[in-house]
Amino acid sequence: MNLGMLVLISLVFPYQQAQEDFDKARDYYNQGLVLRHDATQARPLFKLSSVAFRNCVGHLPETPVFFREWASAELLAGNPAHALMVSRRGLRLFPCDASLLKINHWLLHELNLEEAVTASSVQVLGSRNILFIIAALNLFGWVAIFRTRSKLRKIGFFIVCGCVLYACTVIPKYKGKQGFAFNAIVAEKPLYLKVGNESSYPNHSGLALKPATQLKILDHQDDWFLVNTLDGRYGWVMANDILIDLGN
Repeated sequence: MNLGMLVLISLVFPYQQAQEDFDKARDYYNQGLVLRHDATQARPLFKLSSVAFRNCVGHLPETPVFFREWASAELLAGNPAHALMVSRRGLRLFPCDASLLKINHWLLHELNLEEAVTASSVQVLGSRNILFIIAALNLFGWVAIFRTRSKLRKIGFFIVCGCVLYACTVIPKYKGKQGFAFNAIVAEKPLYLKVGNESSYPNHSGLALKPATQLKILDHQDDWFLVNTLDGRYGWVMANDILIDLGN
């Protein structure tokens, strides 16, 4: 067997395996939906589906539908923090996908997490469509102001003012909190921050961090990570207790 054949096999085999995992993920997911009224039977199927989806990552084309189904499988498997991480990963690749925005917003609401507000109009239409609509209305407004002498001039003036007002109020909220690069979230269980990077160290005072709370990783030593929260808390956590966003 020559080198070219070995290279071809090494490229094709992972893709074929990932395609099989993807088919399994969708089959388990659909079976779980059929049994969704019986949680004891449906949840194990959704767990199998979520694991199969994770095995596909990096080997198949990642589409908005892929992330929607994966996030849904994680959520129905009882992994809301994983579902939130998946939806964010999808939004990083497809920031204008309205369905992913809805999923992300719903998860934040259900998990009772504080985050920069995304306007409802952006959630429904998607950011790209919103920008197109604003640009079209703004163009119409300026044309009406400079090219007409009737009531359309007043209408155009109000349209331009409305576009400017919307841009000044909604876009800053949509951009979110700048200067704090989140790159991890708390996994599925409440988490206490440790004073040091060993289990023998005591916990920091204060309440436990809720699942899916956003974290900024500052340093790591072996399996321990030094993290910072949005409210200014610092501490050490185990790698198994957080979900790291490799995209950041």
